[in-house]
Amino acid sequence: MQLALADQGIVPALPEIKGWVETLTCEQPELRTIRTGALFADAAARFASAGFAVIDTLALLRIDLAGAPRRRVGIATSPLRARHHAAAARVDRDAFGDPWGNDAGDLAEIRRATPVHRARARFVHGGRSPRRLAGFAITGAAAGHGYLQRLAVAPDVQGRGHGRILVDDSLAWMRARRLGHGLVNTAIDNERALALYESVGFRRLTDQLVVMQLDVNGT
Repeated sequence: MQLALADQGIVPALPEIKGWVETLTCEQPELRTIRTGALFADAAARFASAGFAVIDTLALLRIDLAGAPRRRVGIATSPLRARHHAAAARVDRDAFGDPWGNDAGDLAEIRRATPVHRARARFVHGGRSPRRLAGFAITGAAAGHGYLQRLAVAPDVQGRGHGRILVDDSLAWMRARRLGHGLVNTAIDNERALALYESVGFRRLTDQLVVMQLDVNGT
């Protein structure tokens, strides 16, 4: 189960975090772990006081939407519907592996993590094979900021421009909402993703984020 903050700048109070944990474990008795979204240092310290431990460190990148080069985005993406979540989850797990791949429920939670969002997909035809989902992006907006919350492309079609198209689409949506800047994070050793984001105008910040996890043991 993922516990994501609607705004990465939020520093929740310790009683709030404990309340969230209690609610999740009561609603889902079978739950074994609770994982956070990406957290800044202050929020991470608060989650640590609630028993969460760091399991990953992420690079944080920012793009100035007003000054970034504008790219024309045609009808190159399709809506990512709820009925596509199972296929999107397979792409996500293939792209990120265990334990970082999301299941369909996680993707639904990511879509609900911000007040407004855009979820788009890329589909391909493989010769005689039916149309299949090749990649997707979930983009959100909160407190005047844009967030590229999740981007995944199936390993067998990476390097063919699908990720670039999805990122361009996300940035166009952010600009249409008149957001000042966009943020994205990725693992500090994900060189392919870092190169993609930097190629469209994102710049790496000195701040880093962490993902944390709490083992609840079904209690």
